[in-house]
Amino acid sequence: MRFIEKMREILCLNEEEAEVGHVLAAEILRDYDIRGIFNENLFPGDAYDIGLAFGTILGRKNLKKVCVGYDCRNSSDCLARNLVNGLMNTGAEVISLGLCHTPLMYYSVYKLNFDAGIMVTGSHNPPEYNGFKITLGKDPFCGEDIKSLGNMITCKDFVEKNGREVVLNRIFSNYISDIVQDFEFYPDVKVAWDIGNGTTSNAVKAVTAAIPGKHHLLFEEMNGNFPNRLPDPTVAKNIEYLSKFVLYNNFDIGFAFDSDGDRLVVVDCNGHMLFSDQVLEVLAADFLRKNPGAQVIADIKSCNRLFDTVKKRGGIGIMERAGHSFIKKRMKTSGALLAGEMSGHFFFKDRWLGFDDGIYAALRCLEIVGKNKDAFNNLQYGFVTPEIRITCDEKRKFGIIDDVKQQLKRENADVTETDGVRVTSEEGWWLLRGSNTQNALSLRIEASSEENMQKLKRKIGDYLASDIKNIEEILKNENA
Repeated sequence: MRFIEKMREILCLNEEEAEVGHVLAAEILRDYDIRGIFNENLFPGDAYDIGLAFGTILGRKNLKKVCVGYDCRNSSDCLARNLVNGLMNTGAEVISLGLCHTPLMYYSVYKLNFDAGIMVTGSHNPPEYNGFKITLGKDPFCGEDIKSLGNMITCKDFVEKNGREVVLNRIFSNYISDIVQDFEFYPDVKVAWDIGNGTTSNAVKAVTAAIPGKHHLLFEEMNGNFPNRLPDPTVAKNIEYLSKFVLYNNFDIGFAFDSDGDRLVVVDCNGHMLFSDQVLEVLAADFLRKNPGAQVIADIKSCNRLFDTVKKRGGIGIMERAGHSFIKKRMKTSGALLAGEMSGHFFFKDRWLGFDDGIYAALRCLEIVGKNKDAFNNLQYGFVTPEIRITCDEKRKFGIIDDVKQQLKRENADVTETDGVRVTSEEGWWLLRGSNTQNALSLRIEASSEENMQKLKRKIGDYLASDIKNIEEILKNENA
């Protein structure tokens, strides 16, 4: 272990950081990834220890090939270097992808059958965040696996062995070639692509150069400070410019991505941001025409209308807890070929490989628009809120959910506890859950009328009043 300890001393920036690097902060170990604030609760030394622990896990499974990529955040290069060194010091063979979007890491694992993959990315979070998305083979490394990795770091349960690093050539060009195949594109479609200064830049440039149509790229230069908008495209104010651009310039559709490219948000020709379950409804209708009787998975935040549409089209709707890791696992166990969640992740095993790829999802939408330019326009959803994110203390958020559960049990409410609480009543339904990627509660409400929407908001406000002081104001500002 002396060599490993010496490397930690070299890689960490100071004594305080070296000390922190021995034990990961508990709050960064999340259900489906590792994520924190750089140099606050996530340090370069932590990345090195994560490499040591995961490399040890691979070695004990007689596995060694792991590909590593990183996004354009200012801290990603540093974290990736430390991660790679940790992996190599346990005997791993690291295939370096360099600066890339997350779907390229998934693509590399799927196409070349690597033993594992790790992406250094803060995903949709603000610039100061960063973290690690990990796969073991094609399966997500999540839940108890991440907790076990944290325990290994605490116990310094590492092996020491020499590995190596290799650079993977041509994988990007192969990805571009594969992703645009098997599509019918139309030259008269006008599309705006909001890259948001994120890591999809190179891939979107290459894809739009390879397909017909009029394409306009917004905020296309990578910049880890994200000067034009924050990375989360599911927040309407973050894509206001895209919405106005599409409307004022008579574009047929607009696409927006998060910083690492596994999420997609769609804007219709009227400049309206669509909820992701609305987008999935259109994708599912097209998919089920060619695959009658197939299953479609949606997360628990999705509206009843989506599941009704899937049923009317002859499909089988499956409700799963939120989170890309859980969706992927359910796709594997169910055999479903299409899935999506409200956060903008879409998954296709039909004509693609099964992982969440915002660019591929955009191309599926583009194909539909080419055939019918009104396909995403004037989608009606009735009385429903967007996903409402309620900021709260990271250490308290799941405790709040437990308190609400107890209140609901005392009232004998109709509750589904798959993920947080989804409460059904004669007025409609509402979901309250703890976000696994932010220090926030996630709330969504669907009602049968405006009057019932207000009733549900008052009820929810009563449940949360003791913990969220401004809950009435938050709910008042979120219009159905």
